[in-house]
Amino acid sequence: MSKNVGINQPKINVGSQPSLAPSTGEAFSTRYRWIVLALLVAIYSFNWLDRFIFIILMETIKEDLNLSNTQLGLLSGFVFSAVYSLMGLPIARLADRSNRRNIIVIGLTFWSVMTVFCGFAQSFVQLAVARFGVGIGESSCSPSAYALISDFFSQRQRATAFAIYGLGIYFGISGGLMLGGWINEAYGWRTAFLVAGIPGILLALIFWLVVEEPKRGQSDGKLAADDQPLSTAELFTYLRTRKVFAASAIGIGFFMFTGNAIETWAPTFLIRVYGMSSGEVGSVLGTLSAFGGISGLLVTGLVADRLSKRDLRWYLWIPTICGGMMIPSIALFLILPGDSKFVFYLVAVFFGAGYLAPIIAITQRIVPVRMRAMSSAIILLSLNFIGIGSGTLFAGFMTDVLTPVYGQEALRYALLLNLSGSVVGIGFMLYSASRLDKELSN
Repeated sequence: MSKNVGINQPKINVGSQPSLAPSTGEAFSTRYRWIVLALLVAIYSFNWLDRFIFIILMETIKEDLNLSNTQLGLLSGFVFSAVYSLMGLPIARLADRSNRRNIIVIGLTFWSVMTVFCGFAQSFVQLAVARFGVGIGESSCSPSAYALISDFFSQRQRATAFAIYGLGIYFGISGGLMLGGWINEAYGWRTAFLVAGIPGILLALIFWLVVEEPKRGQSDGKLAADDQPLSTAELFTYLRTRKVFAASAIGIGFFMFTGNAIETWAPTFLIRVYGMSSGEVGSVLGTLSAFGGISGLLVTGLVADRLSKRDLRWYLWIPTICGGMMIPSIALFLILPGDSKFVFYLVAVFFGAGYLAPIIAITQRIVPVRMRAMSSAIILLSLNFIGIGSGTLFAGFMTDVLTPVYGQEALRYALLLNLSGSVVGIGFMLYSASRLDKELSN
């Protein structure tokens, strides 16, 4: 059975290959495509830097504002992710209908301003409101970016292009941990938020001046500009009948339940249990996150594009392997004493970086052009609600529950419990892979 048969999709008018250029109307050059991708990577880096600047500052903020571990879990996960997830759907719907470049510019400006406001918070409520604002702004980024990338790069390049875009995660995590750790020690946590937020406003202006909105479907040899967008009912009916999409979206949500919890709480774990300073933790974990995440993204993206030529199910098998390998590597990081634990943190980050790009690549391939931003938003809804929101909150809540028994060690055991998410994710991903041939042949 051929693995490259297209699935039934809502009817889309097909036109000739569109011809575009920044100012001439000719096709975008290869150089221009990579410039756009580089700018999207930069924006995505600030997306994650503005999240992880908070992560390295959590222990200091906890002491200054007298917060509980559960409140930290809410601020680092659920408060941010709930609004990110819910706002992502209508914003993605708008992105499937209107100018995606402008949506990214407005979103970047807004979340940068709200990051600055985090530095002025005087209470849990004020900080929560500012985090809500960051979440609203950041929800505009990836659905629009994924759809743009799909119009700049061909099907066979997309896993690689999405992997390169995903480098922004680890540039941002590394920058947030390092920048936040050292600024916190030298100038305090409030200054760290100011330094993190202000440059994003300038980047938004650059993106608006440089990038032109491409026509939808141009890299697939079909034109969606004249198509009527699907109604909301048609869109959700279509997605509901695609079990591959639903199962894979839920599966990576559970992978994120495990992976993001360790990324979020590892700095606090090392500060509490091993007595490291925020500057030391930021340098060590920032370096490991950058090296492990970047290498993991590039390797898995390239391998997925290569192996998918034989069988498209590799786009689902590779995330399954990555999710499974996170379990022993995270467990050993949490259990082993001495510096050897950092080797396994590196391994965990490597595999934790590998499941998103292949899933986005197969999704962008099988859904209609007019559903690309929305399908990405639904995946991000799972990643943020199941993963970032629930995973970090669960870890914080279980830490408070276990503290009377285990004291400072409670966080270690709470994070070990979070490994259950990867086990559930593997089941969903294997089911998705088992259904792919059937749905592609229908």
